[in-house]
Amino acid sequence: MDRQISAVQAIVDRMFAPGDRVRILEAGCGSRSFLRFGPAAYIAGIDISKEQLQKNTLLQEKIEGDIQTFPLPPASFDIVICWDVLEHLPRPEQALNNFLHALRPGGLIVLGAPVLTSLKGLVTKYTPHWLHVLLYRKLIGNPLAGTPGYGPFKTFLKTSMSPRSIYRFADDNRLGIEFFEAYEGLMQQTALRKYRLAGIAFRAVAPLVKLLSFGSIDPRKTDYVAVLRKPRAEHDPEPRVEYALSAQSSERC
Repeated sequence: MDRQISAVQAIVDRMFAPGDRVRILEAGCGSRSFLRFGPAAYIAGIDISKEQLQKNTLLQEKIEGDIQTFPLPPASFDIVICWDVLEHLPRPEQALNNFLHALRPGGLIVLGAPVLTSLKGLVTKYTPHWLHVLLYRKLIGNPLAGTPGYGPFKTFLKTSMSPRSIYRFADDNRLGIEFFEAYEGLMQQTALRKYRLAGIAFRAVAPLVKLLSFGSIDPRKTDYVAVLRKPRAEHDPEPRVEYALSAQSSERC
């Protein structure tokens, strides 16, 4: 994933200078995006989990709320980042529309998510949550897995967050696609190396699946990263909105 992160970072660096007063929204901020911003950046985070918010020490504003429905103020952020969160939403299309509503003209939506049609995506979608928790505890060795504030979290993996749907969302809303890449995640790479025979069989079958599906399914691509850009206004850009979210729903820190 390092290459994909570097590509996104290059886009951010190209658009925003270190001294810019960039307003960033980390949507589902328990899963950090690993992007770097200048010292003048203002970072707000929204998450439905109070425990996740408490663990994120980089936020200047913390909002406990559902990214699908929380009334984000219009045109108030330069960048909205949603990393490994869409798969946990029953209505990811609502979250995407909410991000778009909150984004200033010329701003970026940065997404990171699993690919539903990959082996990882299908196994995750069609196996029960208790099994995911057991795997995290036994295989990964995390005794806190599944407790409040700790993953794995319940997954839905709706088709409205698939790569094809993201392209459609961009087209419907006249968003430019600055970057889009599907890749094989580290977890799958590690598992296929660890279980060598299964890995050999998987590598042999995967190209056939891609061929038979006319390229619409590639089991080797487990995750994707997308950067969408909102078009600028026809006239001068709107002035920056410098207010905090509702005091009743946000915590200044």
